[in-house]
Amino acid sequence: MPLSASQAADIAHRIEAVWPDQARNNRIHRYVQGDHDLPFAPRSARRAYRWLLDRSRTNWCRLLMQLLAQNLFVDGYRALGDDQADEPLGWSHWNQNGLARRQAAVHRATLKYGWSYTTVLPGDTAPVIRGVSPRNMTAVYADDADPWPIYALHRKTSWTPDGPRQVYRLFDEQAVYTLAENDPGQGPAYLDHAEHGLGVCPVVRFLDEDDLDADSPGVVAPVLDIQDRLNYQTFLLMTTGEHGAHRQRWAAGLELDDDEEPPIGPDRLLHSDSPETRFGTFDSTDMSGYVAVLEQILRHLAAITQTPAWALHGSLSNLAADTIDAADAGLQRRVGERKTSYGESWQQTLRLSCLAAGDEAGWLDTTAVVRWRDTSTRSLAAVVDAWGKAVQMLDVPARATWERLPGVTDQDVRRWEQMPANLDGHALLADTLARATTDPTGQ
Repeated sequence: MPLSASQAADIAHRIEAVWPDQARNNRIHRYVQGDHDLPFAPRSARRAYRWLLDRSRTNWCRLLMQLLAQNLFVDGYRALGDDQADEPLGWSHWNQNGLARRQAAVHRATLKYGWSYTTVLPGDTAPVIRGVSPRNMTAVYADDADPWPIYALHRKTSWTPDGPRQVYRLFDEQAVYTLAENDPGQGPAYLDHAEHGLGVCPVVRFLDEDDLDADSPGVVAPVLDIQDRLNYQTFLLMTTGEHGAHRQRWAAGLELDDDEEPPIGPDRLLHSDSPETRFGTFDSTDMSGYVAVLEQILRHLAAITQTPAWALHGSLSNLAADTIDAADAGLQRRVGERKTSYGESWQQTLRLSCLAAGDEAGWLDTTAVVRWRDTSTRSLAAVVDAWGKAVQMLDVPARATWERLPGVTDQDVRRWEQMPANLDGHALLADTLARATTDPTGQ
C-alpha cells in the first residue's frame, strides 16, 4: 500500500536531514571541470602574478577519469544457453532508452564520485531507464549488502513563474511520490504520487569500489592533493620562465637624465660615451630542475593510479608491442575490476526493466550477463592469429572465437550465424560489386 501524504513528507524530511555532505562531491565536480583551488598567493600579489596562477592549472583529474571511461562500453546482453535468441532478454529496453550513448554518463559519474544510480520505471511503450548523479540522489538501505534500497530521494531545481524551487521524488517499493519545497527552509511537502507496482524500490546503485570498511572514493578524490602539487610546480616553472629563463643585461656607470626612461629592453641597444661604463649579463636560471620535479610528480601519479606513464607524459617512441601491453596491464586490471562491478549493476537494471515491461522470465533470469567492448591495444592481426591457433591446436570451436574479435558485436555474430556455412566470400564480393555497378534500368 502506498504511503500517505504525511508519511511521504516525513520520510523525505528525514532523508533530507541525513543527505551526504555535498562539499566533497562539489569539489570533485569543480576539479574535473578544471576549476582547481589556486596555489597560495599573498593579498598584495600583482595582476601578472595572479595571471600566472590562473594559467598554472592543468586538468589531470579529467584525464584520469577519461582513460577509464573510454574503456567501458557495454555492447551486448545475453542469457546463458540463449545464444541463438533473436533478441536477448532486456536488450531491446537498452536500445529503446538510448543507453549506447547514455551509459557513458553513468560510468563517468561513478568514476568521479565513487557511486551513481539508475532508475527504472514503467513507460507508455517501454520501461524508462535513467542515470542519476549522486549530487542529486541518495538511497538508504536496510543493509549495505541488500540489492535494493528501502527508499531513494531525488531532488532537482525546477523553475516556476514564482521563481526556482526544489522538487523531490521519493521512491519506494510501491510508488514514486512527488514533493516540493513551497517555502524556503520548510522542506519537502507532498504533491502527488504514481504507483509503479514493481514490488522493489526501482533504484540501482553503481559502485566504483565495493569496500566493506569505507565508502567508495572514486578515481578523483584520492588524487586531489597530487593535482594541487602539479599545479604548484607548474606555477613555479612558469614563474621561473617569466623572470629567470632569459639572460638579463646590466650596465654600471651609465648616466641617464632624470626624465629619461631606462634604456634596457629586448628592443634596445646599450651604449655609453664614458670609458668608465661597464656592461654585463646575468646568467639565465636553469629550469631543468623544475621540469624534473614536475615529471617526478607525474610518475607518482602514474604509479598510484596504475596509469601508463606514456599516457601522462605524452611520449611514446621505440616501444615494442609487448612493452606497450605490459605498460597497459595495470590500467586494464583497473578496467576489468570496474567491468565486473558495473556489469552486475547493469544486469540488475536490465532485469528490473524486464519486470517493468511485464516480462517475468527476464526478471527471474539471473544468469544473463552484459558483454563489454574489447578496448585493449592489441592489433586485430594479433588477436586473429592467437585465436586462430587456439582453433587449430586446442580444438576451440571457430564460432566461439567470433565474439572475441575487437569491434564485433552480438548483432554481428547473429548475422554471421544466419549466413550459409558454405558461403563463398569471393563470389559474394563479386555479386555485391556487380549489383552496385549495374544500371537501375537493367542495362
